[in-house]
Amino acid sequence: MKQHTPISKKEKLAYGFGNFGQNMLYSLMANFLLFFYTDIFGILPAVAGTILLLARLWDAINDPLMGMFADRTRTRWGKFRPYLLFTPILFVPFAVASFSAPALSMTGKIAWASITYIAFGMIYTASDVPFWALSSAITDDTNERNSVVAYPRFSATIAIAVATLATQPLIFLFSREGKPASGYQMTALVYSLLTVACFIVTFLFVKERVQPVKDEKSRFRDIFTIFGSNKPLMLVIISGFFTGIGQTAKLSMLIYYAKYNLGNEMLYTLFAGINIPFILIGISTVPYFSRRYGKKATCIGYYSIYALGSLGFFFVGWENFPLLLVFNCISSLGMASPQVIQTAMIADTIEYGELTSGKRTEGTIFSSQTFLAKLTAAVTSVMIAASLGALGYLPNVEQPLVVLKGIHGLTAFIPFFSSILGIIPIALYPLTEKRHAEIVQQLHERAGIPSQESSD
Repeated sequence: MKQHTPISKKEKLAYGFGNFGQNMLYSLMANFLLFFYTDIFGILPAVAGTILLLARLWDAINDPLMGMFADRTRTRWGKFRPYLLFTPILFVPFAVASFSAPALSMTGKIAWASITYIAFGMIYTASDVPFWALSSAITDDTNERNSVVAYPRFSATIAIAVATLATQPLIFLFSREGKPASGYQMTALVYSLLTVACFIVTFLFVKERVQPVKDEKSRFRDIFTIFGSNKPLMLVIISGFFTGIGQTAKLSMLIYYAKYNLGNEMLYTLFAGINIPFILIGISTVPYFSRRYGKKATCIGYYSIYALGSLGFFFVGWENFPLLLVFNCISSLGMASPQVIQTAMIADTIEYGELTSGKRTEGTIFSSQTFLAKLTAAVTSVMIAASLGALGYLPNVEQPLVVLKGIHGLTAFIPFFSSILGIIPIALYPLTEKRHAEIVQQLHERAGIPSQESSD
């Protein structure tokens, strides 16, 4: 392990930029794929949701394996940077294929959707795990990590904002008469090419500084020990699961909400886009409040804002559109901020695991975050698909009042209850900033590195 070196803003910007294109593509997949399956490809909601969920069974094996591959990688470019150069190009064909609607039987459609979605998920893992693991190799200073991690989270929100404003116009722009899938295909192509370019920037301008003391390699059976013996990590993973569900549910439901409750599908762009400045305000304040109050208290605070805003959203109802937007914006202040803090917390648990096990397994540990992102998207899709089916939802027809009330309730209450449940594990999180600094010092002493005060 090397001493802490101050990180320049140029490098932080380059790291953050790498997350931009990928999140535009992820936003397209997370928020439009279920809608594409049900309303364009013609797959029943329950079947479509099941496809998304079953793909996560493979990810439960694939994601930790990718983390272990990254941990075992040794090149002149580092452990994680090479994956940012070589894997993203595969996004291009599989993103387009995921939004293709070939003329197949229902069995053929299910097979096509399953294969393309699983393949896309594997490619996502091969780039996303090394990208986030890289944050722990840039610096071992917990306060600077808050700042480093805020950059990709901030750029992710910008990407989601751009995708929110641009996706539907691009879909309509590229759509050809009689081929409704064409607009989705071309939009996926544009976003995947942008992803490749953004990851190249990160590869070129970001450095790996923190290295393991020993060149010890984990085995697959070590996965259970790595996660099971790291209590702080498990608490963050559990909380992150609820964070992802709350955020994904809101974004996924808004397309249905705009189309049926508000009566205009294009209002999705306005309704989701107006959230973005408030999400950015929340994310941009994370480093300040984390330094002042600590990550734990700050995370609970943002969760509370998201929960209260979602509760207000429910009680207003969809007929009072201006006030609905107000509570929607309030909730957005706490919508994505917990993810920034949880990413920094995961990075901190790497040193905790290194102290207790003697091994530094950034890739394996950060595979949990990639798996969570995909798992929560799938679980949320299943929840939404099953709920819509139970309500009697049928695509492309006027919905009865019971369905409209159900859509409204899902849009508000999934984020509300997810936030409440997410607070509980964070309240039990034991790794304070002081304790992490002590752990880093112990690791420095173990490695024979002289004590050095970190500077910003």
